[in-house]
Amino acid sequence: MKIRLFAGAAALALAVLTACGSDASGGAAADPAAGATGATNSDATATIGLVLEPGSLDITKAAGAAIGQILLNNVYQGLLQRDDSGVIAPALATSYKISEDGKTYTFTLRDGVTFHDGSPLRAADVAASLNRASAPGSVNPNAADLASVASVTAPDEKTVVLTLKDRDTNLTYRLTGAAGVIIRDGATDLDSRPVGTGPFRFDSWRHGDSITLVRNDRYWGPKAGVARVVFRYITDPNAQNNAVRTGQVDIGSITDIELVNSYEGNPNFTVSTGTSSDKITLGFNHSRPALSDARVRHAIRQGIDKDGLIRILGGGTRIGSSVPPLDPWYEDLTGIDRYDPANARKLLADAGYAGGLTLGLTVPNIYPPAIAEYVRSQLQDIGITVRTASVEFPTWLTQVHRNADYDLSIVDHAEPRDLGNYAKPGYYWRYDSPAVQQAYQAAVTAASDAERDQNLRRLARQISEDAASDWLLLGPARQIVRAGVTGYPTNNLSSLYDVSKIQIRRS
Repeated sequence: MKIRLFAGAAALALAVLTACGSDASGGAAADPAAGATGATNSDATATIGLVLEPGSLDITKAAGAAIGQILLNNVYQGLLQRDDSGVIAPALATSYKISEDGKTYTFTLRDGVTFHDGSPLRAADVAASLNRASAPGSVNPNAADLASVASVTAPDEKTVVLTLKDRDTNLTYRLTGAAGVIIRDGATDLDSRPVGTGPFRFDSWRHGDSITLVRNDRYWGPKAGVARVVFRYITDPNAQNNAVRTGQVDIGSITDIELVNSYEGNPNFTVSTGTSSDKITLGFNHSRPALSDARVRHAIRQGIDKDGLIRILGGGTRIGSSVPPLDPWYEDLTGIDRYDPANARKLLADAGYAGGLTLGLTVPNIYPPAIAEYVRSQLQDIGITVRTASVEFPTWLTQVHRNADYDLSIVDHAEPRDLGNYAKPGYYWRYDSPAVQQAYQAAVTAASDAERDQNLRRLARQISEDAASDWLLLGPARQIVRAGVTGYPTNNLSSLYDVSKIQIRRS
């Protein structure tokens, strides 16, 4: 029997303190001047400038990283949770045991937890939430994360038992995500009234502008450092920059390198750069005749100089598959389909497109236009004419993600550890590889982490050798922070923005 026991509140507080440091070290950021110039203001409001507003707040039905970005760890919690570096920690469970065959997980629930509406957390709520998410025909967009779960039971008020169909080495990580959030059994209107157990309560949503959370003063753990958090959605880079400069936001998401560089050396701001899982992906629709030909896909990959794009954007990392260096199974695959425009033209000619090829490129309008323009220009040089369509993100979700009505598409796959998407033939790429599906199944049912990592490396290499997609770059986690603001997350900001440790110094 494997047993996982988590440290108590004192040790957890120590871990929080030791995680605070310079931005370069990762984790929550600290301000070395905070103690010298004034106490923190627990009644303060922290305003965070973000870009992508969620289309819905119902985390059980709506897709997209933007929902989890603001609700995970803040409003909703699972049995376990992860920090911005992917480290798993206790949440609604204090410990768990794993059976020798790896198919039964027994969790012990934490005492004294209540939902935001005052209802006590019950084992029955946990069982109902996870059974609903994993049930056949579940409408939860993240149901695949719990595909290994056969049943969830609550033998008593403090115990929850997950019984698996097969061993699943990714289960604990998946329980920290959207599929694993615990919702009061019978709760309704989750789109307009998310009710969780986290350090913040949902307050209001001004569509097209902002979402506001307020501190949960009945929270079971350490109280949040600010009374209120406002997430403001500002899609225009210049408007975001203006909001930072004028104090309308305390932390701003600015990607334009010229704008970022203008803050260097300014004592009133910190330029924070962390690691991310933001895989800027050029998706191929394998159900389209031209893109079903591997020679065309390899030609596209070889026809785009990724280093040139990174220079234009002022940052980023070249990756050769859908795995960031943070993941344990990372392997440098950038040698596959290196930039080689001459060979790209030859591959197109071999595929019957010596006279040229025309493809559509559908891109959400939240991304810098320079990315799509760069791809269009590069592909034009090898004989591919690209017709670019910029669409609203909800339109992209329907047209591309749901209906696969596209040729090429650029989108940020921000979710961490989402390599399993390539094992889903029905996913919007329509990529169907038995070898990849077998590798993924072998990975999740592996007897050890080492065996899992070996199979996921094999999967990552296979999709790169198949040119299942192209990976333009791994985006940096970059933000501009006003002086006096501390405790903000620095890594993987697109998938999870934990505001519980943010503090603001009194002016």
